[in-house]
Amino acid sequence: MKTKRFIITQLRDIAIIMVIGLTLSTIFGGVGLWKSMDMFKVATIYSFTIGFSLWKGNQLVGLLLEKYYKTKGVKPAKALLFDIVGTFLVSVLIIFGVNYFLFPLAYGITIFENIQFFFLLGIILLFISLFISSVFIIKDYFNNWLKASVNEEKFKREALNQQYEALKSYVNPHFLFNSLSVLSSLVEEDTQKTQEFIKQLSTNYRYVIEQKDKEIIPLEVELNFIKSFIRLHQIRHGENLNVELDIKDASGYIIPLSLQILLENCFKHNIISEENPLYVKIWRDDNHIIVRNNLQIRKTMRESGGVGLETIQKRYEFLTDTPLKVEKDREFFTVKTPVLRNIKS
Repeated sequence: MKTKRFIITQLRDIAIIMVIGLTLSTIFGGVGLWKSMDMFKVATIYSFTIGFSLWKGNQLVGLLLEKYYKTKGVKPAKALLFDIVGTFLVSVLIIFGVNYFLFPLAYGITIFENIQFFFLLGIILLFISLFISSVFIIKDYFNNWLKASVNEEKFKREALNQQYEALKSYVNPHFLFNSLSVLSSLVEEDTQKTQEFIKQLSTNYRYVIEQKDKEIIPLEVELNFIKSFIRLHQIRHGENLNVELDIKDASGYIIPLSLQILLENCFKHNIISEENPLYVKIWRDDNHIIVRNNLQIRKTMRESGGVGLETIQKRYEFLTDTPLKVEKDREFFTVKTPVLRNIKS
């Protein structure tokens, strides 16, 4: 199906090229070229060569620029400027190059022997090339602009979903009930730990509120927060929860609350008890932060899992071409979160 569509597209392009080319040849060469087979052949070959070179040359440049835009995350307005400049330069080079080599073969003269005629012909060819290319460029610009607008709205929606997931974990009745239970027991046993628990809890709430409107934050800021988040849960679970945080390189950026949601999933979906302690390790491998926990899934889940993880994945899809990776086997559940450096626009 793709091959058939490609062939039809190429035949259509060739037909358009021939019509435009022979029309121009008739305008410049007069109707006499239709009376002589030799002249008609020369005009046909010339028209096809210059037309095909301009059409496909600009098409190739457009594809290369589009690939560059995706890699570098170029915005639609800047891409439009690049397309216009690229089309102009390529068209000028092709018009000069084809006429420089083809004029002597087709008409027995060089372009410098009739420079005025060539200059006028070049201007007309350049105008036609820019006009046709502009139709496609403007069409692509509006398509990309519309796509960027839709993606921006989608990103905002996913960001709100992630903020909702983070806030929901704190207002969840089970979390509040367990937190109050921990506070109740600590008040009687350890006043210092009670104060620490309240401090860590307030720190977590404050962080969620402060970061709710941000797209990305420094990795170092998120790491400082999850230390508080981890400590909050360690006070609650004691030695039954073991979290190893081993990240020496805190450069780069990350989606706010992403590590918190990943850790929350670890704590929420797995058994944490004296008989089955939970082990979580967080470390950095090149441009990924890796969160891994031993797998001991609860038989009864409080909520359907995967919503927060899916939300993080969608936000990373918008920001970078490096995907968030999820791996699961019989022993471990592992999530590899990208560290952001170059952001897609």
